[in-house]
Amino acid sequence: MRRNVSAWHGISKEEVREMDRKPTGPTERSLSDTSPLCDRPEWLGPRDIQEVFGVGRTKSYQLINALPHIRVGGLLRVNRRTVQKELLDKGRLP
Repeated sequence: MRRNVSAWHGISKEEVREMDRKPTGPTERSLSDTSPLCDRPEWLGPRDIQEVFGVGRTKSYQLINALPHIRVGGLLRVNRRTVQKELLDKGRLP
């Protein structure tokens, strides 16, 4: 199939192989990423909560809803400092 694609678009086999090696688009963090909160944006979404704390989608929404949060359009966001304060005060998230 690669041969047909390169023939249709005028791309050489070497260029196709090179494209397979290079990552395309922005690199995304995986769900197994457990980077600290300080590496995250100021306003955290459910995906950020999932990645930092290793919880599922439902639990991340429950955590955000239990904390003071904002809604931007249809998106839920919680401030990173709110999460940090909750962890420092109570030692856990709700």
